[in-house]
Amino acid sequence: MAISVAMNLPDDFEESIKRDMYATALEAFRATAKKHPFAEYMQRKDAAEYLGVSTGTLDKLTKQGLPTIIIDGLKLYRKTSLDQWLLKHQI
Repeated sequence: MAISVAMNLPDDFEESIKRDMYATALEAFRATAKKHPFAEYMQRKDAAEYLGVSTGTLDKLTKQGLPTIIIDGLKLYRKTSLDQWLLKHQI
């Protein structure tokens, strides 16, 4: 048994819904971006988090050639270099 309901809605109702949905989605994307604001250059802990590995695994990957910038003992990892290196090792 189907029930139907007739409703009179304003002409601009569909556009209003679209605007609200867009604003909600944009807010969700921005909130997600704030949770993971990885900079272009990251220190060891952030680089490990970005890759989803432990810092010990990051150290092992570094020994295997993961691009690392070392300035006066400070290790930095460039986000785009990490991505490129991972893609080169993709099977």
